[in-house]
Amino acid sequence: MADWVMPLFTIVVAVALLVETLAIAGMFMGILRLVRRVESATERVQGRLYPLISQIQLHLDDLEPRIGCAVTEAAEVVHSARIQAERTDRKITEVTDELRTKLVRLDLRVATTLDTVEVTGSRIRHAFLAPVRSIKALTTGIQTGINTYRGRFRQSDEWDDLPEERIRYRSEAEASESRKPFFS
Repeated sequence: MADWVMPLFTIVVAVALLVETLAIAGMFMGILRLVRRVESATERVQGRLYPLISQIQLHLDDLEPRIGCAVTEAAEVVHSARIQAERTDRKITEVTDELRTKLVRLDLRVATTLDTVEVTGSRIRHAFLAPVRSIKALTTGIQTGINTYRGRFRQSDEWDDLPEERIRYRSEAEASESRKPFFS
């Protein structure tokens, strides 16, 4: 039994190797076909893309100086705008500071003027009211004297009958009325 097992095993291994070799050869042929297809597709894509890439390159070559010029001009405009903004800011700051200084001076002048007007008004009021008060006091004194003289002349009988406290009280009431301020 051992004589026929070894040759049978050798035949099975040989057939397996042959099938494996054929499978590898088939895969190799499939890969070759795939590589040919990929190469032809690549050639077609390259045939279409290379002219487009060439045209894009030509357009970029034409646009490159224009883009460079535009970038340079934009940089100059930005630089000029920045310088103008700095000048404007400096001027605004100067004008604001000058205006603030002038406003402070004006405020001081107005405050001084208002103080002067207040002092002058107080002096005028005092200068005007002092003689008026004196005249008022004088006229009140004269009027009180005349009233007293008339009252004694007309009511000499009444004054004789009144007690002295009543006469003093009436004289004080008339005096307090004369002390009332003229402008109240």
